[in-house]
Amino acid sequence: MKLKIVIMSLLASILMSAASIDYLSNNSASYFQNPSQTGKISVEGIFYNPAGTVFLEDGTYLNLNMQNSLIEESMTLKGKKYKSKNYAGAPSFNLLYKKDKFSLFGNASVVAGGATLKYKDGVVGVELAADAFNQLTGGRLGARLTTNNFKGQNRYYQLTFGGAYKVNEQFSISGGLRYVLGVRKLKGNAIYSYNPLVGRMIGLSGNELHIDSERTANGIGGTIGFDYKPTDTLNFALKYDTPVKMKFKAKATEVKGMSIAGRPLGISLFYPEYADGAEYRRDLPGVLSIGVSKNVDRFTYSGGYIHYFNKSAKMDRFKYKDGYELNFGIDYRINDKFTWHAGFNYANTGAPRNTYTDVEYAINSQIYATGLTYKPTENSEWKFGIAHVSYNSANGEKENSVLRGVSLDKSKVKYDKSINVFTVGYTHKF
Repeated sequence: MKLKIVIMSLLASILMSAASIDYLSNNSASYFQNPSQTGKISVEGIFYNPAGTVFLEDGTYLNLNMQNSLIEESMTLKGKKYKSKNYAGAPSFNLLYKKDKFSLFGNASVVAGGATLKYKDGVVGVELAADAFNQLTGGRLGARLTTNNFKGQNRYYQLTFGGAYKVNEQFSISGGLRYVLGVRKLKGNAIYSYNPLVGRMIGLSGNELHIDSERTANGIGGTIGFDYKPTDTLNFALKYDTPVKMKFKAKATEVKGMSIAGRPLGISLFYPEYADGAEYRRDLPGVLSIGVSKNVDRFTYSGGYIHYFNKSAKMDRFKYKDGYELNFGIDYRINDKFTWHAGFNYANTGAPRNTYTDVEYAINSQIYATGLTYKPTENSEWKFGIAHVSYNSANGEKENSVLRGVSLDKSKVKYDKSINVFTVGYTHKF
């Protein structure tokens, strides 16, 4: 019985890892020109500072954006790098109507998610698992993985509708509703090779595991904001997005081609969230954003703080600490048509090392961004931005099994990421 539990726990540690995908917290081209957006007054403020939209000129504004990211995620074990290179495209749309003291707005975007993760050379976890299997029998089992291909995708699509009201010339408030549709996919194939004689001795038979699963959920949340503009050159803003309760339900097809002691083993046994018909909570946390901006001659200086209330959100089986971001930036108006931007953002995800798996390792990061805004006419504006996201590589944490001397030693694995972004946006005032 103990041996059975050990094998199941070792497989679980590996197969759970293909379930999630990294994402960047951004919603427009302006973010990858200068990540410090909360304290600014702009059309893109529908997402960052909705209360500030009432300080824009009267009119109807349409804003379109496309973020293009080249993503490399890697794990290094014993000098060998296992990596996945992917492209992710994330569009966003903003529509704003401003008249006198009121504004009405809508936003459609990918609020979280990214590229489909595919590791052509496999993942580190299966190497650790093969070693662990062999520890159980003193190396006699000869376990190794001959086929390993897993893909995971995670996307949250958001629609926001709301409005803002100018209380007086210095203060405004906003409110709105958010609808979020979440889609999480897992597709995997694993084939093991081992000594069948030793396998029969421990009650192990079969060698293939396959699953194709999709989890979907939807939820509704709220957003509230405040903007204080004491002078023409100074602005303060605050926004709070409420948590969004997301109860995911899975639809899956699965082949359980292994068994131990007569009990079938499948990927869903080790990752029950993806079993056919399974229902689990994985919420979006509440988010508090605070920002300030100050105009000095041709320059605008900005800074901000964002807090993610992860501890209060249910995220499948993982427990996270609260996360936060710090950012600052500068904009320089070259002339009436061109503005140069630059900014920096530091993110602490709040993810403990024991949450690091083959494709879900939320390590801390820094964003370095710059860009140019071109305003060819009074009613049109183009934004171009480039950014590099540098992650702080980190090692995982050793996972001990119920038997002494058998473990998945993720402390030997270095997890790392690197993302380069090119973004373009266009705004037209009618």
